[in-house]
Amino acid sequence: MNQPNKQTTASKGPGGLAWVWGVLGGVVFIGLIGLCALLYTMYQGEKAVRQQHDQTLAELAQKPPGGDPTPPTSVKIAQVATATMQERVIVVGRLLEVKRSTVASEIEGRVTELLAPAGRGVVGGETVIARVDPVWSSLAVEQARADLAAAEATARQSARELKLLEDLASRNATDPQAVDDARAEAESDAASVLAFKAALNRAEETSKRVEIIAPFDGVVSAKLTEKGQWLDPGSPVVEVVSNGKIDAVIDVPEQIITQVPKGTEIELEIVPLGLTITGKVVAINPDGSNAARTYPVKVRVDDRGGLLKVGMSVTARVPVRAEKEYLVVPRDAVQYADTGPRVWMSLVMPASAPGSMPQGLPMDVDVLFGVDGKFAIEPKPKLEGVNLMPGMDVVVEGAERLWPTRPVIVMNGGEAGGEGAPR
Repeated sequence: MNQPNKQTTASKGPGGLAWVWGVLGGVVFIGLIGLCALLYTMYQGEKAVRQQHDQTLAELAQKPPGGDPTPPTSVKIAQVATATMQERVIVVGRLLEVKRSTVASEIEGRVTELLAPAGRGVVGGETVIARVDPVWSSLAVEQARADLAAAEATARQSARELKLLEDLASRNATDPQAVDDARAEAESDAASVLAFKAALNRAEETSKRVEIIAPFDGVVSAKLTEKGQWLDPGSPVVEVVSNGKIDAVIDVPEQIITQVPKGTEIELEIVPLGLTITGKVVAINPDGSNAARTYPVKVRVDDRGGLLKVGMSVTARVPVRAEKEYLVVPRDAVQYADTGPRVWMSLVMPASAPGSMPQGLPMDVDVLFGVDGKFAIEPKPKLEGVNLMPGMDVVVEGAERLWPTRPVIVMNGGEAGGEGAPR
């Protein structure tokens, strides 16, 4: 009667533990199968997204908007490049003379000759601008000589009287006060001689100023008198502006004024001439405009033999940061849409059939700044794997006829404006 109890107890031995481990193994196995199924599903989902992406591009490459077959359009292209450039701010100004002078007469008299009309070039210290009638200056010299001669005679007489009184005083034969008075008189007359000598020198020097000479190299910009007109000392005759060097005065915003110290080289475009030159900052006016928040800065350049003239408009490219490498495209490659600036790439789309024509694809960009005929840009890609890179083709002519993935026929060999066979 005790045997059944023994069998029950035995069933709970090692055989029972094996059953438990078997159950646990089954659970783990089922879990692994589920995990593998989940990973496979995720992989298939990602693969499906990629296939959909490529399929969309392929469909776009086959059909334009609307689904109707459309012939390709002709474009010209250039290549994206990298270049070391410097961001600059465009400011305006105008050319001003380095020196300007109103040349005046130093003597009185009538103008007998006016030799330098407006527009005539003059050499400083050499060119005679005008001549004044010398008669009055000559008379002044004669008067000064006569006055000097009279003063010298008086002084000699005073000196003789003083000597006579001093001799008498040495023998106690005269009043000492008389000697003192004679000495004072002689000294006064001697001083008068010196004064009249100075007057004569002045008259003689003035007589040499009947010719009015140019003060510096330049050009007569205005005639302020006429032949036959009477001049007083200080009367204006002509106005002269300097040549050889000329200043471009530009209005630099206060935000960047500290970045253009003296000696900074600045590129200038002389607008009326279409000429681009480089000059150096020579002066910064600390008295800025309160309204415009700008400061006048002088950039000195050579006037190219008079080619650059006072008053001409100037556009200056003021550097605001150090040079570095940027992605650049021609200015004509940048188009402006509602979403902002963009460029059109000319490329064979992914998933297109071998030998397919290139298509146009827009790429939004940020235009950082422009220098000469190029823009430094930063692309804003939206499609995975499609981005602007150095060496890629971008459309510079014909972009207005493009829409995404429209086929294109390239009419040049990869340089903006270069003619060549279609490809």
